[in-house]
Amino acid sequence: MSELNDSLSNLELFPLGLTLFPEGIISLNIFEPRYLSMIKRHFQRAEPFGVVTLLRGFEVKLPEQDVAYARVGTLAKILDFEELQPAVYRIKCVGWRRFEINHSLPPQAGVERAQVSLLTDDPEIKVTQALQNVADTLGQFIAQNQERGVKLKDFPFSQPFRLDECGWVANRWTELLSLERSDKVSLLAEMNPLLRLCRVSELMNL
Repeated sequence: MSELNDSLSNLELFPLGLTLFPEGIISLNIFEPRYLSMIKRHFQRAEPFGVVTLLRGFEVKLPEQDVAYARVGTLAKILDFEELQPAVYRIKCVGWRRFEINHSLPPQAGVERAQVSLLTDDPEIKVTQALQNVADTLGQFIAQNQERGVKLKDFPFSQPFRLDECGWVANRWTELLSLERSDKVSLLAEMNPLLRLCRVSELMNL
């Protein structure tokens, strides 16, 4: 599935305690009944689902829990699907396009849904000299992991590595850093990749 309309009228959502960025990689174990059929259906149809960051509540549904999630999220495409046992799946996903929730829809079979609009992709803005140390530090992180024998397929983000692009560098650092969920969501929602990288640099004290 390569193209989508700018507006999706019925997107199924998967609230998580992390923030997925475009080209980021996540692996999930699926065992809640409400998600088993949803995930298998999206895999079989090669359709993305929406990942949104939990701001309040827990990933596993609890009785009477109060749940709140971010209004900006990322479409996730399933790369690998493995049925570990009849009621447990393991999936590997890559972040694709960002979206903004226009309004929430009633849950269906326990799965949150929303009408969303797709956000524009980052323009290719080159890393400035003032921010080059942020990109260089990420390059060092990649090199050190390769030296330790970490295979490219096991990196937490997809290739190619675009260390000269503000958006790509900012997204990778935001995924790697231990930040408040609200900070990560704010960075995901930042539409200017240069400003996003500036904010990451400030958070890293570089």
